[in-house]
Amino acid sequence: MTTASTPICVVGAGTMGRGIAQTALSAGHSVTLVDPQEAQLKAATDDIGTRLAKRQPAIAASLDSLLTTCTSMDLAPQHPNTVVIEAVLESLDVKAAVFTAAADHFGPQCILATNTSSLSVSEIAARSPLPSRVVGMHFFNPVPVMKLVEVVTGLQTDQQVADDIDTLAVAWGKTVARVTNAPGFIVNRVARGFYGEPLRLLQESVASPATLDAIIRGAGQFRMGPFELMDLIGNDVNAAVTRTVWTAFNFDPRFEPSRIQDELVAAGRYGRKRGHGFYSYADGATADAPAQVVAGALPGESIRRGDSPELDTLVERARVAVTREETALSARGELVLDGTVVVITRGRTARSESAERGGVPVVVLDRCISVASATGIAIASSHPEVLSTVAAMLERAGIAAHPVSDVPGLVLARTLAVVANEAWETTMHGVATPDDIDVAMMLGTNYPAGPFEWTRDWSRAAVLELLDALWSSYHDTRYRANRLLRD
Repeated sequence: MTTASTPICVVGAGTMGRGIAQTALSAGHSVTLVDPQEAQLKAATDDIGTRLAKRQPAIAASLDSLLTTCTSMDLAPQHPNTVVIEAVLESLDVKAAVFTAAADHFGPQCILATNTSSLSVSEIAARSPLPSRVVGMHFFNPVPVMKLVEVVTGLQTDQQVADDIDTLAVAWGKTVARVTNAPGFIVNRVARGFYGEPLRLLQESVASPATLDAIIRGAGQFRMGPFELMDLIGNDVNAAVTRTVWTAFNFDPRFEPSRIQDELVAAGRYGRKRGHGFYSYADGATADAPAQVVAGALPGESIRRGDSPELDTLVERARVAVTREETALSARGELVLDGTVVVITRGRTARSESAERGGVPVVVLDRCISVASATGIAIASSHPEVLSTVAAMLERAGIAAHPVSDVPGLVLARTLAVVANEAWETTMHGVATPDDIDVAMMLGTNYPAGPFEWTRDWSRAAVLELLDALWSSYHDTRYRANRLLRD
């Protein structure tokens, strides 16, 4: 059982290690910080002291007695119930060496928690002298701020050990998502589509990174678009995680790395830390502007057919007077503006929607997390000349119209359908519950909602329709709908 008196030993005094040490100190634990570099220990101690002084000055004042630093595990205070948390290099050999030394030093009652984000907890345990005492305790950066901890149970992990680490994390003010060991756990697995699908859209020349980012922020309420986020994380890091998950899943196409991102990495364009990624961060660089349709004249005649809460909300926001009309095709839900049919994407191109209606102009609108809150949206048309009329209505509703190529599923609908599908796969495989997945994606990646939540909001039928339409267009297994989603 872990309590505030449980001694904590953090191995690795880098960014993650010092964040974990600070969090443990804040919760009242005595902490030993181990790192072979004396300079790194000094920098970590100064950093922790500075941050604690701002938030918890009483603990900062007692730091000399609460925090012990040493360059070797052999020098750490020898308490038998110590919780050892490693935050070292993502290398199986390095982590195994740390846990071997920790087991020898602290004895059979210690807990060996790995902060790995991509390696197998079961494989790390297999390399440890105490496999049943090994558990995943995956923090997110910055540790003192981010609320999520993934507690990962390996094949050999004693259930009581996992429960103790769960209790410890909650006592530290964290929200726990329980995970059965699998590649990428929850966050790094489910989030792959958030990067991979926009990268595929870029490869298909659907729109620029700036336009795709603007759509996902504006329609999805995400704080950052995927290309901004990859530049912030580092394209080298993001690509490496993608490749690790892809390899661990035996090269499943769902996780296939992008040649575009690989090319950036090869060129040294890692993102913000190198001054260039998908965007330039050089001094004086001009920010790339998203493409936007210039609004024309407001439509004269507006007709609503069928059932579509999204279109109803849009009409209400735009203060457009509409005439209700029922037809044989009304079940699909559409808005007619001066002869142009406007529909919410169901995964089909505007050209195919137009052909089904005898060749009338059709504009397809992307899906939104919430139409009531959207500030931008992707649009495509079978007849590009009619876009300005629809843009006028969107502008009146306070929504920017971002033109993209006429591709199945457009941008946000396609991206979130892929993310949701992977969430369903993850729960079907017994890795985590839907509730834990939603919590993990909201707290670990700052998603505005979890994938099961937006599946409920859009309806399972709508998500399934999108995936089936994408499969019909591409015959790519990344669009293979999960069996539970279909059932």
